[in-house]
Amino acid sequence: MKESMTRSYRLANKLSQLFDLESNIDTVLSASMFHLNQFMNSERSSVFLFRRWNQQLTVFSSLDLERNEIRMPKSRGVVGWVFVNQQPAIVNDAYEDNRFYKMVDDMTGFHTCNLVCTPLLDSNDHCLGTLQSLNKKSGDFTTNDLDLLNLAARIVAVAIKSNNHFTELLVVNNARKKFIEQVSRNKREIYHQF
Repeated sequence: MKESMTRSYRLANKLSQLFDLESNIDTVLSASMFHLNQFMNSERSSVFLFRRWNQQLTVFSSLDLERNEIRMPKSRGVVGWVFVNQQPAIVNDAYEDNRFYKMVDDMTGFHTCNLVCTPLLDSNDHCLGTLQSLNKKSGDFTTNDLDLLNLAARIVAVAIKSNNHFTELLVVNNARKKFIEQVSRNKREIYHQF
C-alpha cells in the first residue's frame, strides 16, 4: 500500500510540473505519456478525445501515433466502451475480450496484449475521452495500475479543460482587441472627415 502511494505521489508530482496554461498542450501531453509509460511499466499510453461534431474518439496524444491518426466511433473498442459507460476497464487478454477493436492493431502494426483504460472526466463528470496504457512489460495490469491511471486521468483532464478555457479566452481577447482597433480606426476616419 505504501509503495503504491509513493508511486502515485511521484507520478502526480511529475505530471503537475508539466502543466502550464501557456505551454503547448501537445508537448505537455506527449511528455505526460512518456512519464506515464515509465510509471505504468507499459509500452504505449494514449489520450483519446471525443469529437462531438463527428461522434468519434480520436487519438489526441501518443508518443508513436500522429494526432487524429486513429479515429473510431464512440462506442467501438475498449476505449469506446470506457467512454460510453464512463467506467474503467482492465483487459489482460485483449484478443479474447469482445470489446477489443482489432482493426486499430491492424492499422498501426502494433500488437496489443493487455491494456488498462479509464475515462477522462472533468470536474462536472463530463467525459472528455479516455486515457489508456497498453502492454505492461511484466505481468498483467492490476487494480494498483488502474488507481495510478485514474490519478493521471484526473490530472490530464484538468490540463485539457484548462487549456481549452485558456484558448477560448485568448480567442475572445483577440476578437475584442480587433473590435476596439476597428472602432478606433472608424472614429479617426469620421473625425478626419470633419
